[in-house]
Order: sequence, then C-alpha cells, then structure tokens
Amino acid sequence: MTLRRVGLWCVFLVKLVIVIARCGDGYCKCSEVRKRATCSSKQRKLNYFPALPPYIKQLTYRDNYLPHLNRNMVVNLTKIKLEQLYLNDNGIFKLDANTFKDLNSLVKLDISRESLLKSEVVAKALHHVSRSFERLVLQHNKWDTIPSNMFDGLQDSHISYIDLSYNNLHSFNGTEVLRLIPRVKYLILNNNPISQSDFDFHNMAYMFKLSLENTYLQKVPNFCDDKGSSFLPRLRSLYLGHTSLRSVTMEDFKCLPFLWKLSLLFADITVIPNNTFAALPVLETLILESVIRLRRLEYLALNSTSLQKLQFGYAKFKFDDKGRYNNELFKFAPNIRDLDLTSNSISTGSILKTLLWHLVRLEKLNLQGCGLNYLARGTFDRMARISVIIMKGNNLYGWDPTIFNKLTYLQKLYISGNNIAVVNRSSLDFTRKIRLQEIDLSNNPFSCTCQLLWFRDWLKSTKNLTVALYPHRYFCRSPPAWNKKLLISFNYTAEDCREKNPWVWIGSFLGSVLFLCIVVIILIYWHLPTIRNIIYLIRLRRKGYVRMVNSSDYLFDCYIVCCESDESWVLQTLLPKLEEELFYSLCIPSRDFDLGGNIADQIIEKMQESKKIILVMSNEFAQDEWCQFELARAQERIRNQGTEAVVIIMLRDIDNRHMTSAIKELLRKNSYATWVTGTIVIQLFWNIVLAAIEKPFGNPPVAVL
Repeated sequence: MTLRRVGLWCVFLVKLVIVIARCGDGYCKCSEVRKRATCSSKQRKLNYFPALPPYIKQLTYRDNYLPHLNRNMVVNLTKIKLEQLYLNDNGIFKLDANTFKDLNSLVKLDISRESLLKSEVVAKALHHVSRSFERLVLQHNKWDTIPSNMFDGLQDSHISYIDLSYNNLHSFNGTEVLRLIPRVKYLILNNNPISQSDFDFHNMAYMFKLSLENTYLQKVPNFCDDKGSSFLPRLRSLYLGHTSLRSVTMEDFKCLPFLWKLSLLFADITVIPNNTFAALPVLETLILESVIRLRRLEYLALNSTSLQKLQFGYAKFKFDDKGRYNNELFKFAPNIRDLDLTSNSISTGSILKTLLWHLVRLEKLNLQGCGLNYLARGTFDRMARISVIIMKGNNLYGWDPTIFNKLTYLQKLYISGNNIAVVNRSSLDFTRKIRLQEIDLSNNPFSCTCQLLWFRDWLKSTKNLTVALYPHRYFCRSPPAWNKKLLISFNYTAEDCREKNPWVWIGSFLGSVLFLCIVVIILIYWHLPTIRNIIYLIRLRRKGYVRMVNSSDYLFDCYIVCCESDESWVLQTLLPKLEEELFYSLCIPSRDFDLGGNIADQIIEKMQESKKIILVMSNEFAQDEWCQFELARAQERIRNQGTEAVVIIMLRDIDNRHMTSAIKELLRKNSYATWVTGTIVIQLFWNIVLAAIEKPFGNPPVAVL
C-alpha cells in the first residue's frame, strides 16, 4: 500500500469519527451506509429529538424520556426525509393528535414498550400520518382492548401491515377494527391471550399473512362464513405455532384455497389424519417442527402433490416404530424438495431407505441427530437432483464407497459428529466423480494410526473441495498417546508404518553384552501365547462350565466374525473342528448370508440368531470396516449378556499402530485364546475354545493382563 493510499484512509477514518461524534449531539449513532440512526441515553437524559444528518431515513429512539410528545418536538425530524420511526420505551403517556402531521415521508411507525400510553391516544394520532404510510407496529404496550376506531385515521393511507404482538388482547373484531381499512395484507397478533371464540375474521378479504402464534387457540379457527365461503380468500401464510391446538383435520383448512405456507410449530397435536392438507391445492411449505406430542401419522397424512418443503425437525417422532406410520408416508407427497427430519428417531439404514424411496425430486435433506448407525446401499440413488445432505450428530462408523456415486448434483455433504474413526481412499473416491464443493467430517473420533495416513495427507492436499472446519475441529481420539491432539499434527510417516523386527533394534542397542538376555526374552516371547492359553484354561476350569442350555432358542451356536484374508483359516481349520467334529452350528457370513441382501441388516439378524459370537482377530481384522461394525455389535452383546457371550481368538497379534481404542478396551477386559502350532499346544487351544463356547452366561472369566 502506497503512502498516498495510507493518507487517504487516514483522512476517511478521521471524517468518519467526526461524523459519528457529531451525530445527534453525541446521543446518537449514525450509519450513512444504512441510512439510519439510533438515539439512546444513560439515565434517560435525552428528552428531545436532536438534529440528524440529511441522509438519515430510519430513526430508532429508545430508552429516553419523552413524557409528552407533540408536533413541535419533532421539528428536527421534518428536516430529513424520515421514512421509519421507532419509539421504544421512552415513558410516553401523552401524545398530541397532530404529532406526526409534518412527517410527510413516514412509511413505518413503531410505538412499543410504552405501557403508560393509551390505545385511544394513539388512535387519534394516526389520523395525521402521511398518505404514504404502510406499516404500523404496536408491541409490548399491555393493551387489553383495541378501540373500534383504532385505525380509522388510516383510511386514506396505504396501510398494509399491522403488528399488535405481545399485548394483552383477549379478542379481535375485524368487523369493527378493520371496517375502514379492509385492504390490510399482514396482521400479526402473536403472544396475546386470544381464543377461537373471540376472533372475528370479517374485512380480511385481502389478507396475505395472518400470525396467531402463542395465543390460546385450542383448535383451528373457522375461516368459513355461514355460506361456506372464505373470510380470507387470498391468504398465503398462516402461523398457528406455539398454541394449544390438539387436533387438525381436512375441514379446518378447506376455506383457504391459496394458502402456500402453514406453520404448526410446537402445536400439541397427537395425530395427523388422512388428507389433512389435501384441501390446500397450492400448499408449498409445511412447518411441523417440535410437535413432540405427535404419536401417529395416518396413511395419507401428508397427501399433497403441491408440497415442496417439509420442516419436521425436533418432533422426536419414532420412525423406528412402524406402527406409528406407513412405509409409504411420502408416496403421496412426491414433489418435496426440502425435507428436514432433524432429531427424529431413525436408527437403521433400511428404515431410512424405505422412508425416502419415493422422494425422487429431493434437493435438500437434513438428518441431523436421528441416531443413524449405518446407511443402506442405494439409499440416495433415486435422488438425482439432491444438492445438500446433512447427517451431523449420528452414530455412523462409515459408509459404503458407492453410496454417493450417482449423486452428480451433490454440492454439500455434512457428516460431522459421528463415530467415524478411519477414512480411507475408497471412502472418498466419490469426490472425484461428482460436483461436491464442501464436505464436513469434523468432530469425529479419528483413530490416528497407520490406517489414517492417507486421509491426513488428503486433508492437507485437497484444493478443489472445501473441507469445513479443518483443521481446528479434526482431533485424534485414539490411541491414548494422540488423544485430543489435532489430526494435522499426526506425524507418522510411511516408513514408520512399515513392518519392523523389534529384535534387530534390541540386538543392535544392547550388543553382544546382552546377548544372553535377548535369548531368554526371545524364548519367553516365543512361548507367550502358550503360557497365556494355559492360564486362561486354568481359570475357566476353576470357575467351572456346563453344557449350554436353551440352545433351541437360537438358530446357530456361534456367529463367526473375521476379515476376508482370515477366512481361509476359518474354513480350513475352525469349521472342520467345530462343525464336523464337535457338531456345533456355525454362521459364516460368506456362506450363510443371502446374496444381494443388505449386509448390515443381515449382520444384526444373524448375530441375534446366534448364541455366541466368535471374533477371529488380526491386523487385517483391525483395518476392516465391516469387522469394526460387527465388533460394535459384539460389544453391545457383552453389555447385555456379559463377557461369556463373546469368544475371542487371536489368530495373529495386532500391532500397536493398528490397535484401535475399541479393540484395546475389549482385550483389556476379556481373556482370549491365541492360535499356535504344534500337536500339544493345538490341543490346548481347542480345549480353551470349547470351554469358552460351553461356558454359561453370567460368570465372566478374569482377563489376562
């Protein structure tokens, strides 16, 4: 920046400070850009309207002292083209009828929080506002009634907006109050104790928006006259939120032919009957947020071909309970483009897939905090137009690599705050095939092991894609040495992750002087699995075991969890021994799962049909995403039935860099059998496995440290 530019900036800042300092005798803050001023004073010292710059069009005058407001006091405001005047909490109790007569440009007047001011006094002052006047706000004035002549003075104006919120109005009579201004388009009556019987909708034929939120309504008001015609034939928006509405039916809305937005926010409705919204032919937006008392959606509850936006968040509706709704709920609202299901219960991917199947025109989907634990393959395949998917705060451990491949218009994907520990190359391969602009994977419990090297490098190198909240919201959660450290600081290299022989390093460090010690350590290490197996078997036999009972309650004796590379050992060694020799019934996914079926659903089903679960562990097991999913289900079984529900076989030891926190915690609390070769030790191994399988529930073995 040149010295000339610096000088110009200094001059500009000095002028700006001077302008602000001189605005309204020091009581006001003015913005030339926004053309507005705010005047307030400590201890209410300001009791007049100071002169303001000519560019000011909006004035907020609050927390001052104006007990008597008259025409002479606003003379300074006549020198500017004031369009909007806000008078809030100024202690006004007297207002002359001609006070606003000279404010010829006034379009909006807000007189709020003036509890000493009577509505009758304001009514007289409204007779002298300009003909261009359009908007009137009278909030927080503690008025109990509105005089029948309240708005008579606005007859020749362009008044279209009236806000009477936060008063103490028990009724509103359109026949009297609006008789001379029937062309009002916006009427806001929020936070008044109005009930249905105290409302008269006459003289509202031109009404576009009616808001009755936080009133005492217990049922939808009658919008039909005695002849069945509509009181509000042009109504576009209706707000009935935060009321005590206990029911809604098709009859409630039949006289609102042009309604396109309906809000039932926080209503107390428990059931939405068939065709409730079918009588609204142009309804586009339906707000059902926080209807926490809702228990049932009937088959045609959402029948509306015009509906484009549905806000159903925070309703705590249990979609997991299929008795509360029909699977084809959205079949009759096929044109929905924006769907918000935040904080409802949709725990399984298969339920979600079925629920969304008919929404082929969906463009935005919000599934935040729904408790999702997995995504079924093909869930989004039919949503060709979708551009935003939000799945924050769920229980996802990962996703199928192909699940987003067909979403060519997807621009933003948010999966923060889940249980994702490892992200590999295949998980993010879809980012090269679609138009994704932003992805959010923050606040996940990343496992900073060798499996995360690719993802760490990808985060640092990606340029054409915005990674939201990176790096300050990407933390390691395991192993313990890296807990709560930023992922960007994870400094493992490819060299660190190569397999190394620890004895070479020990031998070079200790040298020939410690040769004998090394030999002893090697011998102990070599036979450590056998020693561990012997201790495990002794403990099992000391506690005793008996043949399993009630096996008829299960289809299988054991469910086998193993990765693909260890499957040959299962089929060639474990299966012949347990099935063919000992006559146990085993469930092996590659053999017993249905082809083409949903893998996650079958895992959950088969585990429930098996009395015990056998985990075959190795380095490859720790890296396999499906194995981690099955491990999570096995840990849930342990919490429900005790440690005897799971039999752990250590086929090959797991290296520290592959050890996740979940596996480490499991091995710390549970004993396991280690696979070794040799005639005697192999028999010892099978004795342990048999004892562990036969051990009844409720008497957990002590873990070997």
